[in-house]
Amino acid sequence: MNPFRQYLMVLFEWLSSWLKYGLTHLWRDVSSVNAKRRSSSADAEEWETDVALRTYRCGHGGETMVTVQTCTHTFHVDLERLSECSDYFRALSQSKMRETSESFIHLDHVSSSVFYNILEFSFHNKFKVPKEELDTHIQVGSYLLTVAFLSKCLSVLADELRPDNCLSYLSLAQEICCAELKMTVLTYLSRNMMELSPLTRHLKDEEKDEVIKLRTQGERHLCSVRKENLTTWSDPETERARHVFVLKEGEGGESWRPVTELPFRADKWCFTAVVLYNYLYIIGGYRQRVRRGWEFKMASFRYNPTTHMWVFTAPLIKKRRHFSAVACDGCVYAVGGWYLDSLVSPDSCTALYTAVECYDPWQDTWRFVSSLPLTDFQFSVSLSHDVPLLTCLGHCVYVLGSIQRTGEKLMLQYDTRQDSWSELLPTLTRADMDLPTLYFLCATDELHVIGGNASENVVTSFCVQSHKWGQVHWAEKVAFAGQGTVADNKVLIPSVEHNTVAEIDLQTLSLRAFPPLPVSVRYEATFHLHF
Repeated sequence: MNPFRQYLMVLFEWLSSWLKYGLTHLWRDVSSVNAKRRSSSADAEEWETDVALRTYRCGHGGETMVTVQTCTHTFHVDLERLSECSDYFRALSQSKMRETSESFIHLDHVSSSVFYNILEFSFHNKFKVPKEELDTHIQVGSYLLTVAFLSKCLSVLADELRPDNCLSYLSLAQEICCAELKMTVLTYLSRNMMELSPLTRHLKDEEKDEVIKLRTQGERHLCSVRKENLTTWSDPETERARHVFVLKEGEGGESWRPVTELPFRADKWCFTAVVLYNYLYIIGGYRQRVRRGWEFKMASFRYNPTTHMWVFTAPLIKKRRHFSAVACDGCVYAVGGWYLDSLVSPDSCTALYTAVECYDPWQDTWRFVSSLPLTDFQFSVSLSHDVPLLTCLGHCVYVLGSIQRTGEKLMLQYDTRQDSWSELLPTLTRADMDLPTLYFLCATDELHVIGGNASENVVTSFCVQSHKWGQVHWAEKVAFAGQGTVADNKVLIPSVEHNTVAEIDLQTLSLRAFPPLPVSVRYEATFHLHF
């Protein structure tokens, strides 16, 4: 036999076998689908062909029955009950329109199957909407103003929203002017705002603002985390210190409870904490073993309190320890600190970094911006707080430090929109007040400074408009260490001697200590999160 012909016959037999195999499986699939369709069709035909199954009464007699003509089928419905479930039918029943007087209502543009599902829910509390048809049911439910049915659809939809379908539902909400659907989608986006940044950063400005606003709708709680740990695994407290604690009200009163564990495994770490858009960022590094000993690994993480999930984020460009960071104008700014390669104490040769870094949360990138204008002076370093102190007011970042040579307190202003620094004179000199130690800088309508000397704590303020220092106030001597926060005109800052977070009222300067933390206060960060 001709070899070529023999080859063609073998090829033909092979193709025939595969074709037979494919058709067999295709026939099985088609048969299965057809069986399902016949079953579904049989169910559908039951109400489509039986008028009794399209009749809805309340059963107490004396009903006002109306006929509703939908796309392909008519329904006989108790108007009084329907009016209780639909503002559309309530308005219709109270009007003098011909439809109500003739007891015949035209809804020819409404799908019969959708209307059937609305009636099943309204009269029998049966929710039969397929998940793949939620959009059409939401559209009709919104049109007919069926509040309970629409709410149920949206409740189911909330669990079905995904990155690949949420924007189509947002478009639908805009098309049908359904505020409830829009809020459902925006709530989903807000819970995962940064995780879905490729979607959320391209929203319209008003939608993006609403998503950001929704992130703080939960209950606000005071939180604490150890920002620097120097103990080893041999210390039993090291394991406990690897948690973020939240202050919650319980049966026995307020207490600190662990809410999440730090997302790395190490016994020594150094981080600065920042809250932006109700996300907790911890930025810095931790010690890890390498081939020849130990090294500090640069690392940053983001915690979402609405999902309790941690993710890696871009690390700083420079290795920093005891630096300050603040959220301002939608970005995070890292300022100061010194070289992080070990956790030894700074000495006379330790100098602060002048390089300033800016983090864009939408792009997950760091970049350098204008450096600190430390030309002919240096800020003193400290182990009681991050250096220099940092806060935000409006779109400007404010920096406070002690000039190493003179001890004067100098305030610097960084305009985030102009990328420029300026000195806010006058300085606060030793003649103005005895303030060798700085603890905290925060902003309300003005800047507030908390510091101390050997005998007492000192509180003063600075007005950024007039460039004037405020009156000096003295308070009870308390040693603070770590990173504080401000809310409702009250400063919350870790107190070593109270072994917890202390609250200072900026009006009365009264101090209140919260219940003790589950770990010793050494160098903590205090902040608020909404859960």
